[in-house]
Amino acid sequence: MLHVRAWVFILLWTLPLLVCLGIGVVAVYQTGWLAPIAWTLPPLWLLAWIVSRIWKPPQLSRFAKGDPLKAPQFWTPQDTAAIAVVEQYRAEVRDLDQTTVGDYQRYINDAQIMAQRLAEHYHAATDNNALHRVTVVEVFAVIHLAVEDLEAWLLQNIPGSTLATFGHLQRLPDLARAVDIGWTASFLATAILQPAKLLTYPIWRKSGNLSLELRDDMIRMFYQAYLRRVGYYLIEMYSGRLQDGSRQYRRKFGQMASAVHQSGGDIEQFEKLEDVGTSIAVLGQVKAGKSSLINALMRDKVTATSILPETREVTRHAFPLPNSNKLVTLLDTPGYNEVDVSRSQRQEIRKAAEAADIVLLVMAANSAARDSDVKAVETLSEYYAAHAHLNPPTIIAVLTHIDLLSPKSEWSPPYDWRQPSCPKEESMANAVRYANELFGNKIAECVCVYTGDARPGDGSVADTLVPAMLQHLDKGHAAAVLKAFYHQISEQRIEQLGKQMKRLLKSVGQSLIDRY
Repeated sequence: MLHVRAWVFILLWTLPLLVCLGIGVVAVYQTGWLAPIAWTLPPLWLLAWIVSRIWKPPQLSRFAKGDPLKAPQFWTPQDTAAIAVVEQYRAEVRDLDQTTVGDYQRYINDAQIMAQRLAEHYHAATDNNALHRVTVVEVFAVIHLAVEDLEAWLLQNIPGSTLATFGHLQRLPDLARAVDIGWTASFLATAILQPAKLLTYPIWRKSGNLSLELRDDMIRMFYQAYLRRVGYYLIEMYSGRLQDGSRQYRRKFGQMASAVHQSGGDIEQFEKLEDVGTSIAVLGQVKAGKSSLINALMRDKVTATSILPETREVTRHAFPLPNSNKLVTLLDTPGYNEVDVSRSQRQEIRKAAEAADIVLLVMAANSAARDSDVKAVETLSEYYAAHAHLNPPTIIAVLTHIDLLSPKSEWSPPYDWRQPSCPKEESMANAVRYANELFGNKIAECVCVYTGDARPGDGSVADTLVPAMLQHLDKGHAAAVLKAFYHQISEQRIEQLGKQMKRLLKSVGQSLIDRY
């Protein structure tokens, strides 16, 4: 209940208003206008009640959700799919008002429910314990990061948030009752000279109050901000990126996480976050033209180009992208057979998949033998299905030997295979269409290139393939940063474990010395 001091202040604030209201009522009564004015009030209150029944007040599930959670570039497909779990819970969560905003258990319960649903998303065979697969450090990291973000939100959006105390929060229900009493008192004061007005009291109560609704809207916005941030960091927790704690995470992904929660935040320019090299693996059959493609990219004969499978292991080449300050690594992989992919070749492909952030799948446009290419892509998919915490590389299908397409005797570039208008262009468009139908959404793009001697604008590698690589470079770089992050975590964990054991032995030894 409110203290006597609070009641005194409420009385001092409302008494002048009541006096002015009483004087106004008397003055209107003396002019003879009180009765006509008073009889207009019940119809208006009835109309307000009808509108309130038709126009429902906004609920937490339908208001103040803000923009849906967005996936940063470094999130994996599994992480991106988890957004639907968070948004679904934000849509169905119970309403919140001034009487329940101070219920701390509500915050804990909703976080636990969301954690359980995300655990089922990441681990289909999970048990009833949502935290079964996560460490204590990860749980505390979620709490730390979400609270830190929510603190920033309060400072930016709630006036006077630096002055509000938990005592004020706990007294919100009492204060709400006091405000309700004040509004009721004002209604009764206006009904003194017109007792019939008391009959409209139920309608007046149902009509609601705009200021109270605005206050509840602000509370809903606050709670949706809380759910959004907890959901975001729970996804980060189940993805494994909080294994090394909140400090390491902030250092790597803090800027990106902040951009996700800011209206209009820049979540596309991921290359600003980390100076990590991007690797582009070149895969393909033995005679598909991989070596010629790399030579054309490097503008030098750095690889063998005979029809024999010269490349027996993965070799690396530093490649500066034209019209860019980015330096990427080209991985020249062993060619696989036309019909099948052997076990040793699958192992080489897995090695390339582990290191690759972008894959150039090189295929001869004049050959329809694609079984081994399909199996190579399946090998990539299998690897990343088993490593769901990593982002799969973007696959660009590259069709070579386009000069050998029918009509073979014709070769007068440039050719526009995207909008074909001659037989040669139709053949190239059909080859691209066949590749897209064969691989579907497993490839991001399919381009035709000519690796022979060509002038700029003749459909050479620089004209077609390099722009495609630049278009997908940001996503590839995001995949590279994620791999580097997990690699660093793995290395630091061993070092950290050694330091922890050293501190523990030192503490135990000191304890034994002190005891004996």
